[in-house]
Amino acid sequence: MAKQTYYVNGMHCPACEINIERVVKKIKNLKSVKASLSDSKLTLTAEKVGDLPSIQQLNANLKKYGYEVSLFPESSAKSKQNIKDVVFATTAFFVFAGLFVLIGGSDFLSGIYVSPESNAAAFFGFGVAAGISSCAALVGGLLLTVQSNWLGKSNQDSGNKYAPFILFNASRLITFALLGGLLGVVGSSLKISISGSAVLTILVSILMILIGLQMLGIKGLKGISFNPFRRVFNSSIEKTRAGTYSYPILVGAITFFIPCGFTIIAQTQAIASGSFQMGFLSLGAFALGTLPILALISFTSVKLYSHPRFSNMFQVFSGLMIIFFALFTINGQFGVLGLPTAGSVLISEKSDSSPEENWAPEIADSPSAVKGSQDVQIMQMEVKGFEYFPKVIHIKANTPTRLEITDNGSIGCARAVYPRGLYDGIINLSPGLNTVEFTSPAAGAYQVSCSMWMVEPISVIVE
Repeated sequence: MAKQTYYVNGMHCPACEINIERVVKKIKNLKSVKASLSDSKLTLTAEKVGDLPSIQQLNANLKKYGYEVSLFPESSAKSKQNIKDVVFATTAFFVFAGLFVLIGGSDFLSGIYVSPESNAAAFFGFGVAAGISSCAALVGGLLLTVQSNWLGKSNQDSGNKYAPFILFNASRLITFALLGGLLGVVGSSLKISISGSAVLTILVSILMILIGLQMLGIKGLKGISFNPFRRVFNSSIEKTRAGTYSYPILVGAITFFIPCGFTIIAQTQAIASGSFQMGFLSLGAFALGTLPILALISFTSVKLYSHPRFSNMFQVFSGLMIIFFALFTINGQFGVLGLPTAGSVLISEKSDSSPEENWAPEIADSPSAVKGSQDVQIMQMEVKGFEYFPKVIHIKANTPTRLEITDNGSIGCARAVYPRGLYDGIINLSPGLNTVEFTSPAAGAYQVSCSMWMVEPISVIVE
């Protein structure tokens, strides 16, 4: 029995192991193929040395997907070039992060935030964000493998060349929608509280950070597989003949389980929604949001990993993006739980300004008390875009209260108001006037934001 180990450049995640093994297994006379992310190696075995493929043959099959094999580790010159690529990708990321923070309240970026109360449009925007980063890296590679296998079969004529893309994405959309609905049903039986949903989201975000660090090449994490379904994937795909209609359908469905950070967070929100309909719509819209980039990869032959240098840069950029959004999400969930957030100091400073300076023009100068059979105070709010008004509200303690929220064009997460400590639940807004009643709590300072705590909170002073 002959055995040969090669070094692989371009591996960045568990999906790469699946992708490389699927491509190399097409080479005849090989007994076993094992790709390892932990040490970036590919090990092949065959009956005799002559059956082992040459370096040229391996690279002819793998370079189109952004992988390059050699018998020796990277040279020092290539390592220096990789450092330059990392610096370039890191700089590009910080430019992106800076723009994100500066225009964080814009209509476009508000769609990046998702919560159990987010609508399909918000999940579509979240899918677009996923499509331009980690999903392009993970799912795009699998799609290219499916198309290569399909077009490589002699029985496939040019008239069917779009079939793998259509079958792959149709299967992906249907699977995401149906399993998203199932996750919603599971969530309804669990009856996850707002705090429980926040804790779950934080745990998933920590997993996202680990995946991002793995993409950055942190040695201690490269050997960890965040995909518990890998063996099932390999077994299922091996039993499905490449070039058949069932092959792109199966691989498209399997992408639901690929450990993409954005996919995991969307799945978590589907569970927290506790509804088949919301889970169905949210995950279906998310998968639809990734479709434009997948179409770009497929129809224009834009292979995001076809060039080793670009592979390295895109890998670093995607890893940093995943970590950035995970930290952003954790910060918001800290707010939901009442823990200090990155913006606590800034919010505290703004709360010291006079209430009159912060009222929106449509709102009365102060909350009013209406006398009837019992004293009822009216607490008024307005929502415009991705912002709440007024910035400071004063109400009486232990008093029946009517909260009136006027929705004048809320977007994204702002549609789901969370008056933490004041009202026990999320208030999902409809256009116009929205009203809920509660008894105000004991004296103290409270804050109101969205269900993901992404909207700048307003302060409610209970006196």
